[in-house]
Amino acid sequence: MESSQTLTFIVLGALLGAAGQGARAIVGLKKEIVAAQSSGKKVGEWFDGRELLISFVLGSVAGVLAAIWQYEPNVQITRSLLLGFAGAGYAGADFISGLMDKWLPVTK
Repeated sequence: MESSQTLTFIVLGALLGAAGQGARAIVGLKKEIVAAQSSGKKVGEWFDGRELLISFVLGSVAGVLAAIWQYEPNVQITRSLLLGFAGAGYAGADFISGLMDKWLPVTK
């Protein structure tokens, strides 16, 4: 693989990681909407756009890490590899967030 192909592979991991996190966010938002409707809350009372953006960034980071982990000079892009990157974003964002909560100081 040339360097441009390597970079494309890593960007693909980032995009699919964000997509995986997006799938997870949709499920979470649906649950929040149902809970908010039952308690009479408005969207602005529970929705935080910055938190959603951060979750997409964490999904991207997880996808990049998965891409780097799977990288080989002659890597074949298969459906399972692509789903793996999305799965890394889905599950990896929680893992990274947990590490950040444990090791980084809390600021308010």
